[in-house]
Amino acid sequence: MDKQITAVLVGAGNRADVYARTSFAHPEKLKIVGIVDPDPVRRKLMGDRYNVPETNRFACVEDFVQRDRFADCVINGTMDHLHIATSVPVLDKGYHLLLEKPFAVNEAEVETLTEAARRNDRKVVIGHVLRYTSFYKAIKQHLLNGDLGRIISIEMCEHVNYFHMATSYVRGKWRSEKLCFAPMLLAKSCHDVDIMMWLMNDTTPALLSSFGGDFQYGPDRKPPQAGTRCMVDCPLEQECSYAARNAYLSCNRWPAYVWRCLDGAPDQSMERKEHSLKTDNPYGRCVWDFERDGNVDHQTVMVQFRSGATGTFSMIGGSARSERNIHIIGTKGELKGTFEDSSYTLRLRTPEKSSGYTDRFIDLKISGDKTGEKGGHGDGDRNLVLDFIDYLNGHAPTVSCTTLEDSRISHLVVFKAMEAMYTGSVVTLDLQ
Repeated sequence: MDKQITAVLVGAGNRADVYARTSFAHPEKLKIVGIVDPDPVRRKLMGDRYNVPETNRFACVEDFVQRDRFADCVINGTMDHLHIATSVPVLDKGYHLLLEKPFAVNEAEVETLTEAARRNDRKVVIGHVLRYTSFYKAIKQHLLNGDLGRIISIEMCEHVNYFHMATSYVRGKWRSEKLCFAPMLLAKSCHDVDIMMWLMNDTTPALLSSFGGDFQYGPDRKPPQAGTRCMVDCPLEQECSYAARNAYLSCNRWPAYVWRCLDGAPDQSMERKEHSLKTDNPYGRCVWDFERDGNVDHQTVMVQFRSGATGTFSMIGGSARSERNIHIIGTKGELKGTFEDSSYTLRLRTPEKSSGYTDRFIDLKISGDKTGEKGGHGDGDRNLVLDFIDYLNGHAPTVSCTTLEDSRISHLVVFKAMEAMYTGSVVTLDLQ
């Protein structure tokens, strides 16, 4: 009989909360027994939500690791640049670790965490939740079955819709490497780079090139008539795609981020939220007034694998609809589909037919939130946590399990892609 896994949340933010909710659906499998966060409001909110004793609520990791180990693992949902500083001490204390992606913001951090996990012989799983979705697992199974033959080319793209782009990567804390220490390719799309490496894991990446830039945002692209706050002094509010009133009041998009400033406030009324957007809430500012210090809104990465296959991935911010598309071409056939539609077409070579191929349309019929706007990532978030629990209970890692060693490869690809874009060169990746 598998035992109930106990976990401490380090970082009481949205992602840790999404993972911790598994304890409500499967209390026999997971129990949250500790909270670590410097924000007293978040610490209380999450501590109360998961019924954590006051004695197990800590303001910092340093205080937490002074205690004897009282849980099986840590779920680390801190900001990207804090992952190493908050993960190495808990590994040294003997905790296993579920760590949100990206797990590092530079190559040196990759090696630091890798060494800490090896030194302490701890299990570390990275939160690449797309591997755990039914959509990508089904595609992986076709490759394992040999349905497509040897892969010639894999083409992937992620379209980030305009309001997600504005909320997270222009107005939000991921707009600037000065704030989050991670370029958009790392912060948003290391998921997708990981998927490509996972699907191509019978070979390794060898050469990379990349191109990108910021096409849409920044003060130099601001319409001349625009004001400083959407709901205060902007005559373009009624026609602007990024108007705060539409995005955050009428449609209530990304509430976990937009209303973070009201955490713990007794007044959560629409009037209070409107006042917030008109005054001190950054999500009420003109979308063109934010410094993005060179961050991109679109980027394409090209990979040459040692097998001779090629891969391309494009991240494009500003689309009307968010979606992830994939097209794999192999020596026996091809597969193309869209994650948000939870469906794909398997097209196999059929030389005896006049068309030369046979199509098989596969609809996985997944309902619910597939966009990730509510942290759902299809069915990936909960599947990841359940898989992590099984892993800690001694079960063999599944095909989806994203160990630190796996994630190390995709992170290095991102860092080399950024180098290639900045230098305008082709970069060699020599994996050791």
